[in-house]
This record gives sequence, C-alpha cells and structure tokens, in this order.
Amino acid sequence: MIDNRSELEQVLRGGLGPAFVRHAYGMRKWVDLFSARIPEIEDPYLTELVAGIVLQNARHARMFRERAIAHGIEPDTYVCPPEGEVIYERMPLDLDETLEYALGSLEHFADLLAVYAEVAASPADNDRAIAQLRELVGHDATSATATAHELYRVRELAEAPLYAYRH
Repeated sequence: MIDNRSELEQVLRGGLGPAFVRHAYGMRKWVDLFSARIPEIEDPYLTELVAGIVLQNARHARMFRERAIAHGIEPDTYVCPPEGEVIYERMPLDLDETLEYALGSLEHFADLLAVYAEVAASPADNDRAIAQLRELVGHDATSATATAHELYRVRELAEAPLYAYRH
C-alpha cells in the first residue's frame, strides 16, 4: 500500500531520525484522539482493547522520540505536513468508524514496519492490535478503513521527500 516504497527506502538509508520524529508525533496524536473516546465506550472488553492500543501508542511515541533524539533530531521541531494533519482532523466521530479508521492506520503502520522493521517498533504489537480490531469490526474494509489507508498513502507521497531535508 506504500506507493513510493523505493523512494522511502532510499531516503531512510540516509538516517531514520526523520521517520522516528514523524512517528513520535503521530503516535502522540493517536494517544490524544483515541483516549478521548474511552469514556463513551460501554463494553468493558472494548474499553480494554482501546486502552491497550492507547498504551501501545504512548509507549511507541516515547520510544520513537528517544530514537529521534539518539539520531540527532529534536522531536519538538517536527512540523507535520498538511497531508499528515488531515489524518488526525478527519478521524470519524462515530465510535465504530473510529475503530475502523484505527484499523486502517495500524495496517498502514504495518506496511511501514515492513520497510524498516529492524530498527522500528516491534511488528508483533501492531499485528496483535490489527487482529483484534479486524475481529471487532469485521474483515471487510469499510469506508473509514479505506479513508485511513488513502490518507496515509497520500501522506507517504508528500512526506518521504521531506525526510532528505531533515537530517
């Protein structure tokens, strides 16, 4: 699902710091946006799943932040391109659609992990969350899942070239 995989691989060979900064930002945004949904969830099992994904994202945000710093990039200087911000701005308000949107987001993250898994987060955590969300929302991609996939696809096209300038 990554249209510019070879370009992404090429710019990441110059250093993963820019990708780490971007993920620290994105994971933190998901923590803020997804955790706000927890009070409206009545099902305790679903609450546990969502809280677990929030926790996973919070851990990954911290980890990516630390890795960015280790690569000489200050995370607080990151400016998300508009193609990235729209991902967070367009999160659906409906809880079911939010879960589907999260599934699309995690599936895209799995695609990214395939590009740089050896130095990024453990794909096992992401795979487990994908499996749980697929079971919950069903195996068919819906409009919210497809929207998340498309918005992330566009973001990759816009952001990968910027990595070369953030070293």
